[in-house]
Amino acid sequence: MAVVKRFEGKIYYPVTFEGDGAAALAAMTVTTGKGKEAPVFLPGELHCREMRKGLGRLLGGEESPTRIATVHTLQRREVFRWPKSNKDLFFCTRSGRREAIALTGLRFFLFETRVALIEMSVSLRDLPLSDVMELTYYLCEVKDEANRFEYQDRSFDPATRQSSFTAVSFSLKEWFLRCAACLPGCRSFEDRDISAIISKPLLYGYYLLDREPEDFRRLACNIAQNYKASYKGVGDDHRHLLRAFENSYWCASYNGAVNVSFYVDDPVTNQFFETTFLHKWESEYLFLFLGTVHQKYAVLRYLAELGELACTSYDFNQMLELLTKGEVMQEKCSLLKNRCFFQLPSQVEHVNRVYSFLQWCFDIPGYLASLDAGVENSISVCQSYVSRVKEMEDLEKSLRATRNEMYIALITASITCLTFFQSSYATLLNLFAGRFQEIGVSSVVVTGTFLATLGTVAVNVTRQLDALQELREKIRCLKGKNVAL
Repeated sequence: MAVVKRFEGKIYYPVTFEGDGAAALAAMTVTTGKGKEAPVFLPGELHCREMRKGLGRLLGGEESPTRIATVHTLQRREVFRWPKSNKDLFFCTRSGRREAIALTGLRFFLFETRVALIEMSVSLRDLPLSDVMELTYYLCEVKDEANRFEYQDRSFDPATRQSSFTAVSFSLKEWFLRCAACLPGCRSFEDRDISAIISKPLLYGYYLLDREPEDFRRLACNIAQNYKASYKGVGDDHRHLLRAFENSYWCASYNGAVNVSFYVDDPVTNQFFETTFLHKWESEYLFLFLGTVHQKYAVLRYLAELGELACTSYDFNQMLELLTKGEVMQEKCSLLKNRCFFQLPSQVEHVNRVYSFLQWCFDIPGYLASLDAGVENSISVCQSYVSRVKEMEDLEKSLRATRNEMYIALITASITCLTFFQSSYATLLNLFAGRFQEIGVSSVVVTGTFLATLGTVAVNVTRQLDALQELREKIRCLKGKNVAL
């Protein structure tokens, strides 16, 4: 079995938060032994030199219109019960293994989308590959409190000039919940309370091996998914593997991304992977990884918000409110894609290849398509309902107007009749008495006009009655469609 000369790992816990998380972290202080207040976190940044212009300063640094996240670096290890140094610090797994480990850093990445990534950095040295794979597996098993850190805390009594030691032990879960408590409204991405979290965090790692392992393709499948060696990976499954150099591979899946490199018979190459490549792993490649992870979890957060726009009963005011929220959500999603999604981040070809590989392994195009479809469907349903209600309102206005026009026509006809009878009383008496010779031509014309007017009114009233019936039928159909929802 190949030996891991050096393993560097960063474990990320994705969570959401509310309010001003940066202010909450900045406000955390601790009283030092000298009685002074010291900040627990200091501002940081992840600056990249090989990204194209506009991307290099997205994470941390001075506030600017392009920054999408703030970075907060732990300064006071004791707040999280970490030892002052990594001497005699051990990680104990539920399987009974106990190995020396170094806790090398803690950072919070707080994104403007209210997604946070809590980063714990660890380091291991000179262990068989299978042992490191087992340790990283348990380092990402936060649900089991048997996975713990242990060390002896040394205290010095100046009076007696004697040292004493106290055994300290804390589980991964205890540590994670202590971190989560630092953020206002912190929640996990599971449908459960954060204290009952069971999903694994993500591993971003770097294995530097003394040689290429036997049956590496099968092991790479396990490494990509952060499985122990006892899991039987599929050797011909190349979906999780990208060969960047002759002696360097990227292994990635939903569970994280790890680079595996190994020594060759070339001291210059070995020196590169001990120094320069390690620096790029901690900067350029880490930037691509964090960008990809944030894209996924930002989409998941927005999908959860979209889910709140669905309901089982509908009325106009409710649907109008949901439509407004849906349109706001559409604007948020457009802003997310504009600020946090990018292609071809570098002018270096293999850097772009790694980014495309990470995007594919985390299924970012699929998540983004799901978000777009969710927004479109939500707005479409609400818009359709609201449009039908507005159409019903317009039809009901037309119905009332038509009915009023009919009433006015009938009233006008009635007044016309009264006026005609009043002005033509003598003519009517002659007509009823049969004295036709006394009826003048003007009277005949007036009578004809009167009858024509009555006929026109009758025709118009009939048409308006038909229009009223048609409007009522349209309104009935539209109401039936809304009830069917």
